[in-house]
Amino acid sequence: MKIDVTVLAATEFFAIPWLVGQDQDFFSKRGVEVENILAGSGGSATLRTQLSGDAPIGEIGYKSVLDAWSQDIPVRAVGGGAQGPYGGEFYALADNDRVNGIADIKKWAYTNPGSSVYALSFLLPKEAGLSTDGERIAAGGVGEGAALLEAGTVDAAWLPPSLASRNKGKFKQVVATSDYLTDFQQSVITASPAYAEEHPDVVRAVLAGWQESARWIAENPDRAAQLYAEHVDLPVKAAVGVVKGAIESNVWNVGFNPAALERATEAAVVSGFEGEVDYCEFFDGSFLPEGAARELPTKCGT
Repeated sequence: MKIDVTVLAATEFFAIPWLVGQDQDFFSKRGVEVENILAGSGGSATLRTQLSGDAPIGEIGYKSVLDAWSQDIPVRAVGGGAQGPYGGEFYALADNDRVNGIADIKKWAYTNPGSSVYALSFLLPKEAGLSTDGERIAAGGVGEGAALLEAGTVDAAWLPPSLASRNKGKFKQVVATSDYLTDFQQSVITASPAYAEEHPDVVRAVLAGWQESARWIAENPDRAAQLYAEHVDLPVKAAVGVVKGAIESNVWNVGFNPAALERATEAAVVSGFEGEVDYCEFFDGSFLPEGAARELPTKCGT
């Protein structure tokens, strides 16, 4: 069977297991050909595409899926995804001698209201034992944070790994998320309940292929970086930095991680989510491959 998949931030490290799965035939040898990796166009739009059947399986931001589930949109998290803190780093201008660490930041630039990056701008100083006071400015996108830094409007801004790796002489990292957080569910692999019921073997094949891809990346970082560099037109050296950073953070995991889910739910609340999360209804581990963890923050019935 041929399918397309939708992946959030498809120019960032989220796309790498999917690229590897295509290149190494980890999906096709299981009977599923992933033809196109489509860039997510926002959580709700991506989910509508998924529900329409045009891209029936996707990797979507945790909070976007959580918001959809709370609004009774039929979606299920069938696999893990990005569970490490990698990619949540904040940067200052390299020549800014005043800002060298998290305690120096008074003005933070994040992406958009309600985003995980917005939540991190509160969670990180809290974990560091610092005040969460300070000004937060919505950059409105990926590149706009860099523009705010250059204009001197903010002390630190979130920058995606690809941009930071490409501009190491221009920006310096002043907050490494992994210094404060060990587990953080950034994305989940999703399918509509109807599609999963009609095509369970496809869902299982995709998850098993993704799992094999994640293991292969850890063993072949340079080759994975080459694939990623070609995909996003990134210098190979910069791509190697992205891949190795993700590996060191243990970011990719097809199974469920209770600590990562609880931390991400905490971040979602900071970003405006209201209500309780019924993990047993929201998640379905029946499609996970052998060896993948199925534990959730709450114990579910058999």
